[in-house]
Amino acid sequence: MEERKYLFGIQDDGKTAGMVSYFFVIGWSIGYFGFHQPNKTSLSSYHLRQTLFLYLSYLVIRFGLGTILQSAGIFPIFYFSIVVNVLFIVLWVIGLIGASNAEKKPIPLLGNLAQSVFSKI
Repeated sequence: MEERKYLFGIQDDGKTAGMVSYFFVIGWSIGYFGFHQPNKTSLSSYHLRQTLFLYLSYLVIRFGLGTILQSAGIFPIFYFSIVVNVLFIVLWVIGLIGASNAEKKPIPLLGNLAQSVFSKI
């Protein structure tokens, strides 16, 4: 029988991969390649999809939409960035709490869409 090799010798049930994935690019990469690839679980897949969509949404809204609004003179970038940063920190904390409790609870506003957009992960 083949013995599975795990990152850092940690046997994972999906909870560790889900929690690690919430720590931006490095954490997501470690969660995906280190924990999820050798031992794919539905919980790790779920949280990897949630975090990937959360991060991509943040980048598009914060930098893409923020730049458009500022260049059009509609909204000062300083206030827009504060609102967007606070919103995404709250969503990040909600997702991290769900991962630490091993729950498949979608992040508000984005969670259900993330599951359909990144269904291949």
